[in-house]
Amino acid sequence: MKTLFLTVALTFSAGVAANTTTESTDMIGDQSMVVSTPVDMKAVMKEMRLEYKLGERATSIEEMAKAVSKLEALIKQLKQGEYTPEKQAMYQEGFNKLSASVALVKTELDAGDLEKAQAALEQVDELRVEYHKKRNPSIWSKIFG
Repeated sequence: MKTLFLTVALTFSAGVAANTTTESTDMIGDQSMVVSTPVDMKAVMKEMRLEYKLGERATSIEEMAKAVSKLEALIKQLKQGEYTPEKQAMYQEGFNKLSASVALVKTELDAGDLEKAQAALEQVDELRVEYHKKRNPSIWSKIFG
């Protein structure tokens, strides 16, 4: 049974290798398409929280710049995700505000001011609180507006 499986697997992989052409990759390179992919928002948000904490606790500009760069990459990843139609606009608005806040932090880091950069990073946490309330409103806010 193992021999049969190995034979089939090797035959398949050899067939795939034989059918590889440069034509298909050339077509991909010539077309500019934006492809939305499913994003595990919960996992990415956990990573963002970690990078936020690392940036908040940074003792040097280099440490904070590394965390902020990762935070920026995670935001870009979230912007490309697919979301439910009723929440898509709210999510994109929040991601755009996050991008603007992170850009401000990077500006302060480029100026060499760690304290101002950390103060600007607090705006990211304020946005987290604001958009988590919008995403998951409490029962009381639903009842009483």
